[in-house]
Amino acid sequence: MHEFSAACSIVDTAVEAAKKHNAIKVTAVNVEIGEFTFLVPEQLEFNFEIAGRNTILEGAKLNIMMVKGRLRCHDCGNEGEAQSDPDLPPQIAMFAPMKCPKCGSSATEITGGKEFFITNLEAEIADAASG
Repeated sequence: MHEFSAACSIVDTAVEAAKKHNAIKVTAVNVEIGEFTFLVPEQLEFNFEIAGRNTILEGAKLNIMMVKGRLRCHDCGNEGEAQSDPDLPPQIAMFAPMKCPKCGSSATEITGGKEFFITNLEAEIADAASG
């Protein structure tokens, strides 16, 4: 249910922002999500559709841009894109601690890839002259 709570958060935030800008209908919500949030895009889209029902987001498209994880190694100082351990099955590798691709150390710190935010909304705005 990780994705459902994330979808509800997106819907709540988007509805609030849309109303502040006199939107009458949101057609798309654009989000950036880091790979270390472990959100599954397909499940997030499905839950977004459910969470958006009976709101001005109903029928809106959720556009997801995934952000690669980044690590800094405390042993060799290398900083760069995280890479999964090729010796582990993919289902496990994504949850395993990331090793430095340069020296193989596990003494790493996440420096990117935990993003989870709305970048913008696409919406129909109420005509200011009509009301």
